[in-house]
Amino acid sequence: MNAGDNTPVAGVSVVQQGSANGTSTDSKGFFTLNVAGNSPVLVFSYVGFKTYSLEWDGTSAVAVKLEQDVSALQDVVVVGYGVQKKINQTGSTQTVKFDDAVNQPVTNSGQLMYGKFSGVQLTQGSGLPGADASSIVIRGVGTFGATTPLVVIDNIQYSGLEAFNNLSPADIETISVLKDASASAIYGARGANGVIVVTTKRGKSGAMSVVYNNYFGFQEVTVVPKYLNAADYARLKNERDINANGANAPLRYSEEDIQSIIDGSNPDKYANTNWAKEILRKAPVQNHYLAFSGGNEKTTYRVSMGYLNQEAIVRGKFKSERFNVSFNINSNVKKWLTISNVTNAFWTKFRGPSGGAGAITGETGIINQFQRSAPTVPVYYSNGEYGVVDGSYLKVNASFPVTHAIRRGFLGDHKNDNINIADRFGVKVDFTKDLSFETSGSLNLSYDNVSNFSPTDNTYDSEGNLVGQSLVNTLTNSTSFNYRLLNENILRYSRNINKKHDLSVLLGHSVLYNRNDGFSGSLQGFPSNSIQEFDGGGVLNPSVSGGANEESVQSFFSRLNYVYNGKYLFEFNIRRDGSSKFGPSNRYANFPSASAGWRINEENFLSNVNWISDLKLRASWGITGNDNIGNYIYAQNYNTGLDYYLGTNTIVGAVALTGLANPTITWETVEQYDIGVDASLFRNRLSITADYFKRTSTDVLYGNFPIPRTIGVTNLAAQNAASMVNGGLELAVNYRGNIKAVNYSIGGSLSKFDLNEVTGLGDKGLETITAESIVRIGVPFNSYFGYQVLGIFQTADEVANAPKQFGSVRTAPGDFQYADLSGPAGKPDGVIDAFDRTVIGNPFPKMIYNFNGSLNFKGLELSILFEGVNGLDRLLNDNGQLPFEGDRNNSLSYWINRWTPEKPSTTLPRLGGQNNAVVSDFYIEDASYLRLKNLELGYTVPASFTQRFGLSKLRVFASAQNLLTFTKMENYDPERARGGNTDQLTPLYKVYTFGLNLKF
Repeated sequence: MNAGDNTPVAGVSVVQQGSANGTSTDSKGFFTLNVAGNSPVLVFSYVGFKTYSLEWDGTSAVAVKLEQDVSALQDVVVVGYGVQKKINQTGSTQTVKFDDAVNQPVTNSGQLMYGKFSGVQLTQGSGLPGADASSIVIRGVGTFGATTPLVVIDNIQYSGLEAFNNLSPADIETISVLKDASASAIYGARGANGVIVVTTKRGKSGAMSVVYNNYFGFQEVTVVPKYLNAADYARLKNERDINANGANAPLRYSEEDIQSIIDGSNPDKYANTNWAKEILRKAPVQNHYLAFSGGNEKTTYRVSMGYLNQEAIVRGKFKSERFNVSFNINSNVKKWLTISNVTNAFWTKFRGPSGGAGAITGETGIINQFQRSAPTVPVYYSNGEYGVVDGSYLKVNASFPVTHAIRRGFLGDHKNDNINIADRFGVKVDFTKDLSFETSGSLNLSYDNVSNFSPTDNTYDSEGNLVGQSLVNTLTNSTSFNYRLLNENILRYSRNINKKHDLSVLLGHSVLYNRNDGFSGSLQGFPSNSIQEFDGGGVLNPSVSGGANEESVQSFFSRLNYVYNGKYLFEFNIRRDGSSKFGPSNRYANFPSASAGWRINEENFLSNVNWISDLKLRASWGITGNDNIGNYIYAQNYNTGLDYYLGTNTIVGAVALTGLANPTITWETVEQYDIGVDASLFRNRLSITADYFKRTSTDVLYGNFPIPRTIGVTNLAAQNAASMVNGGLELAVNYRGNIKAVNYSIGGSLSKFDLNEVTGLGDKGLETITAESIVRIGVPFNSYFGYQVLGIFQTADEVANAPKQFGSVRTAPGDFQYADLSGPAGKPDGVIDAFDRTVIGNPFPKMIYNFNGSLNFKGLELSILFEGVNGLDRLLNDNGQLPFEGDRNNSLSYWINRWTPEKPSTTLPRLGGQNNAVVSDFYIEDASYLRLKNLELGYTVPASFTQRFGLSKLRVFASAQNLLTFTKMENYDPERARGGNTDQLTPLYKVYTFGLNLKF
């Protein structure tokens, strides 16, 4: 029964401890259970109540009173420089706890955030091991520059996501996202893009505990693109040549050649190769984790080690390994003195062919060979050599040698080792129970070493004739060394006055220093491809380069929290940052924030409303800065290498001023508003959080301004000139309950972005236009920019009566008809040209959402996570989407339905036509999707069995990631980075794993 009002509680789980023997209470709170053994222990559990254990003495009747569990309201969450009770939070902050082993088959910790946080967009752009991290954007883009949030791991600050992504997922205890200015302003300029605060697991007093987790599995590509087969490719290639060059154009493939493809009679000359399927494969992945923890009442410790081994879904020697070591110790040396130390270190090893990750991308990269390698070329000749040409190689309309993708994946050597060590040592002195002082020093060292060897090489046709060769081998070595020092000093005061006034004050000072050094050297002409060291005899074209940069930041910060009577909440922050990236007169700036909350459920008029556990309104405002810009923009630089030639033989070294600095450059400023509500209902079973936010960025750096020719420079440093705004709504709902012995939870979140546009480019600022995007007032930053397709010309009369397409007289039926939107005078002029380009797509989502659920029945657990993105576009025109552009490329299989005089199409243009490959909305695809991101099924073996073998826990599980995707996009995975050439990156993968969790 309920201990609060003595009413019966139905559905309470009653389980004999250490066994699967259990039942649940009926509608009147009664239960019947047959138990075995002497003095068995019964465990009573129900959502919203504290778990209760009872040693049964053999009597037939058992009376149990369950106390309401208010721990959800007393939970503390991690915030900047400390923790707060969840009920007293006034800023927009979300925290996820990882109490048990992390069994999701994620290769980097950032991927743990998928579907867990509202307002947070993650995008994985590549599936290559070691380069498969996801970008993270919190509440949309608020600057023209870098949008990566600040990452704080165990109070060590990092710029970039590398340390977070390479942290062993099993080490993580909590991840908190500080979204609004009131939550992130305590970090000042470094928190302009939001803050991710990570805490790792700590040791606990008691006997040493040993944990071992592992999983083994395999990866496979989520989507394999479908290209034309070799026979269709040959036919359509001939058709393209006739359309482009006339009816008498020489054909590359005769009917006999095409028949050889069909019947397979001459496989060395005319094969039928599906390069996408040949290049992609299933690849293994495995992970191991071992941790030791324990301690006593004064000192606790935890040591962990992790190992990840991941091979690529692209055939080749691509492989990534990661070794993790973590150590932390906390010791109460005296009642008034506490010391702590935490160390997180990783070593990543990436191995691949020459070029490393660069071997994948670009025009000659492996993935682009889906389209660039003719399917008529065999994978291997009958003599076992790699296929590089087909039988039309020596014709008048000659085919091209291919960059053999599989061969490329094994050619040469690339080795990249990165070692990263982060350590923080802290000392805390408690002057009184209310007043304490903490000082800490942290050091982050990162060393990166790259060796890249490109060998000499020859390629041959099926008859052994030389086709191509590289006569010179090249070795390039580069190293970089980065170290970051941070000292923080924090004074804290906290006191409760008369049980009504809770006051806490934080005063802090920090200083940060960061330095990067880099060096690179190259040498050619080694006597053997087996010698890959500089001392190995290379004699040609030695080259060296190097450089360094440094920056420093000093900060003063303060926070005041005040709670009156447990229901009126106030918080004030201010931070003063000084950055070396600005000139002396603009180096310092102040960043304030304020927030307030009202716990309505504590008011008398709701005192009898028992179904409301907590109800809070909150609002916040704040200003943060942004110094995430290049170094030395304020200082005038001079370019070297601009030598003078005097006469014919005399060269005088010189430097010259080619660009102007900006001595007045200052902080970008971000102002944010947030209004939110937090509700916990029905004994904390149901929780609801909703927020409305608006973020306005001003003084954004922008560099596209007219340059008078008379000043003699070619570029200007960026100016604090532009502005942008974004805003939206967030909603998160979660419910947990049980049906008899089945415990379950369901939840989800939705984030809708209503505002997302550039609002200013500064006085005389020009629009920045690239081949595919534009920075323009009134539209999202870097919107896709191109032509609008009205349809396809079906007759010569339609062509004659339409605006002239790009001045071409060869436009004909079957070509795209583009919209005449403007001209030099700002109105349609009967000509299709650059004036008619317009915004054709939005690279940012209008909505992100997720659903999650879990079930637990007597040790059997099932969890599921869906995540989705809606209302964003992607430009795909670099890997088979174009209609046989160039003289070698294959196209995706849907081009079999292209426009022809015999079978006109209203959706696909003709091959070899005019201006059908320009950037247009035809190549913009809806990248919205809903994905089954993670599915896990596990079983925890009863303790009554595992304890016989000295195990306190044994759990086995199976897990899958990226299992299903629902989208309109075909041939390519919809989750991809914005920008161009994203279809030339390693495709994303599904992962299937099996593993176990052991605890001793």
